[in-house]
Amino acid sequence: MPPIKIDMVHEDHPEDEKYDDIHIFVVPRWKESELSGDEWRFSYTAECKRKGEVICTITAHTLDWLLKSLQWRMMIAGEEGKINIEAWNRTRDKCDQPGCANVATIFYKRINRYTSRGEELASSSFYDGKTYRQFCESHSHRGDCDLDDADHNYVSIEDPTKESK
Repeated sequence: MPPIKIDMVHEDHPEDEKYDDIHIFVVPRWKESELSGDEWRFSYTAECKRKGEVICTITAHTLDWLLKSLQWRMMIAGEEGKINIEAWNRTRDKCDQPGCANVATIFYKRINRYTSRGEELASSSFYDGKTYRQFCESHSHRGDCDLDDADHNYVSIEDPTKESK
């Protein structure tokens, strides 16, 4: 019996963040009222982005309230159904370099797994050879400082997301 083919699984860069860019801006609007009069009103909006895509938008009536609540509201955005799933899915083929919005063209399989403190993890039949990372041409050179994310710890592979014929 031939061995079972196990698809490779994408593994994010260890320093990847859910959001990597936040833009905050004022949203003015004109209010008209025969009772209380006409005036400009303002609210504040934060666009939380990942790899160039707006993943969620958070608004508040004052900048102070927006800033004080932003971290919590970013954390619970998924629970509240405020994550733009289509935008999130568009980030899946992007470079694993945190903040990079370029499409990945270089794919690597890791040789060894390390903790963030540089300790080598024991071999695992589940992980070894089954996970990959992806980078654009600009970020394909990984350096030699971080043991886990270093040139000497990667082997170049074909794009694992493409169907083999």
